[in-house]
Amino acid sequence: MKKVISLFVLFLMFSIISKGQTNTDNTAKNTTNIEGTYQIQVVNSRNHPYIPYNLNQLVLDNRDATQVKYVTLGAEVRIMVLPLSEINKPDFKPLKQIAHVAK
Repeated sequence: MKKVISLFVLFLMFSIISKGQTNTDNTAKNTTNIEGTYQIQVVNSRNHPYIPYNLNQLVLDNRDATQVKYVTLGAEVRIMVLPLSEINKPDFKPLKQIAHVAK
């Protein structure tokens, strides 16, 4: 009887550990899926932009279904976030991460 209980406990622990690793893997995939769907734009400058630590969250929070959104990070830097309708097109081409634009 002790062997059965021991095996059950081990199985339960293995299931919990496996489930935790799967959730971590999914989170990592979600953050990398945004690559190419946004662009950091430096306006009227050749300076290298400051990239915020919460960039992934900023992009996800500002993504719209149909409209391009711009998130201002200062006088010279903004993030262009493409809408889901653009990203889901079959001919979608990922954007370069950083671009220098004239206004």
